[in-house]
Amino acid sequence: MAAKIVHMLPVVKKQVKQHVKVDDPGLLGFLLGIPSTKTGIPTVVGLGALVGSDGTALQQEAEDTLLHLPAGIRLAGVAYTSEKPPTPDYVSTQCLRFVQAGLKDVFVTNEWIIQHIQVDPTTENEGDVQLSKLFLYDSTSGSAAPVDVREVEDSSLLSTTLLLRLQGQLSLEFEYNPGEDDDMFKAIEEGFRNLQEKIATPATIFHLTDSDVLLRQHETVDATLLPLSYHDPCHRLLQFVARSGTEELPKKGGNKDSKARSNTQDMLSMQLLFQQTGLEAMAMLPSCVPIIHSEKRNFHNVCLPVSINVTAYIHRDDPVSRVPQLMVEAVSRQLRGMEACLNMHFQGGQFCVPAAYHFLAPGMPHLLTAVYPSSLPDDTLEWYRKDLHQRFSLPTDRPLLRRQNAYVFPEDQHGDIFLTNPHEGLPPSGVKGDVTVVQGRYRYHHYMQDRMNDSGWGCAYRSLQTICSWYNLQGYTDRTAPTHREIQQALVDVGDKPVTFVGSRKWIGSIEVSTCLNQLLGVTSRIMFVSSGADLGGKSRELALHFQTQGTPIMIGGGVLAHTILGVDFSDQTGQIKFLILDPHYEGGEDLSVIQGKGWCGWKSVDFWDKTTFYNLCLPQRPEII
Repeated sequence: MAAKIVHMLPVVKKQVKQHVKVDDPGLLGFLLGIPSTKTGIPTVVGLGALVGSDGTALQQEAEDTLLHLPAGIRLAGVAYTSEKPPTPDYVSTQCLRFVQAGLKDVFVTNEWIIQHIQVDPTTENEGDVQLSKLFLYDSTSGSAAPVDVREVEDSSLLSTTLLLRLQGQLSLEFEYNPGEDDDMFKAIEEGFRNLQEKIATPATIFHLTDSDVLLRQHETVDATLLPLSYHDPCHRLLQFVARSGTEELPKKGGNKDSKARSNTQDMLSMQLLFQQTGLEAMAMLPSCVPIIHSEKRNFHNVCLPVSINVTAYIHRDDPVSRVPQLMVEAVSRQLRGMEACLNMHFQGGQFCVPAAYHFLAPGMPHLLTAVYPSSLPDDTLEWYRKDLHQRFSLPTDRPLLRRQNAYVFPEDQHGDIFLTNPHEGLPPSGVKGDVTVVQGRYRYHHYMQDRMNDSGWGCAYRSLQTICSWYNLQGYTDRTAPTHREIQQALVDVGDKPVTFVGSRKWIGSIEVSTCLNQLLGVTSRIMFVSSGADLGGKSRELALHFQTQGTPIMIGGGVLAHTILGVDFSDQTGQIKFLILDPHYEGGEDLSVIQGKGWCGWKSVDFWDKTTFYNLCLPQRPEII
């Protein structure tokens, strides 16, 4: 077998090492890859770890992993640990076991990428394990050979691929005999199978939003009159979208100011349509003579709305014909996930309506998808999220896959009057030290918003609102930022203020902010005291540790002013430090260029703080939940 090349993102090594156990060698999980039709070089983008404790039912594990991935990302191979050295013969023997376990049925290619990790049971620190070379296994011939690996940056995925998104409506219809669960589950299975067959017919059309482009899976039917061929590279589709600039995918979170970001990805949005007339539409109809049949029986007829919301990744140079193929694959995956959701959460004769959510977790180079029952709150689905956190190597001490964490696509950003993460896109501070900043998303709250004239007294209230928005956007709470009156009422409820405080224009400080966070959100905080603004420089390591471990915005109050600290840039060599400050005293509109250009959000030196004033800092803590 000739030596071939495999591209791999750095995150893959981190994920693989996270699951290595030197005293328990065996299969770790499935390597996830995006193939390129033009170059033939696959890019390994992640690991789908095993969730089953004993590694049994590998085919089901593989299929469960695929249900949460965008189309275009496929099972590219496997990663396993062994005490044996990595030789082609041994790798072939191990892979034969995987073939016998049924994995050949879920791999779309005969060439598997194999990550063999040799472990020594005497190794004390599992993090010291070195990953061995990769192999390419041919499941047809049963032979394995070493393969050359080229590590590429995570950002390369943004520049070499397009993100595809498809939305549409389907209707799930089935009938079953009441009281017969087996009959019901079979009816649900048949109903979803009918939808999958419908999507695969020539009558299915994918309309590129804001364009005249119509695509079909069957490329022999020319569904567009534009100068576009199914053999053209799919990045040409961008030229036919009638809007100024293409939709862009921010690297993290759907921010209002996404166009200011440098790490973006071109995105194509599509709508699902069905041809209602012509030969293609007739293909969906049964070719038989109508027969009148009468039957009297008791049965339940169910009709559920199914909202399709799928994504896919495709190499920019892959042919246009791959786009409708990936959309059919994506819809099929999501329908299988919805079927599992419907069966799992059927209770008391009630059917849930499954809904798909997409997530871009920190450190993940690609989107993940989860299907949740719309009738159940997030708190009841923690067991399911734990499974996904383990499967995709996500931290288990913070919510990343709750509905509030769902990725907001640029086309869905409307109605939010607040800027999100206005610090992103700022130039470096100039310190050239270790930069630690707030983790996740928050909204910028400042003077004069919400038709509230709080100029001169409401800065701490606004800082508290910014902190509360962080907890909301990270999925810790469904509660939105409290109003000034709600903040005052909370302080009255705990006995900190008299009843006359509600509706007043009186200031609050760091202690009151901490009290409100506990009363309104159940969040604890740590209070830091410095006797002078000049002493804040001595707290640099402590503040950096907070942003590394907790990642929450910090409220700081001194004299009659309050600010929000979003991060620090500290140099161990020079001792220089700068603070990333979000200023709630801003009274203008939501203009990012003004906010960044005039320093309302920016880096400040120690001189920014008053040397004659003492300061209290409220450092909110992150609850350990998912």
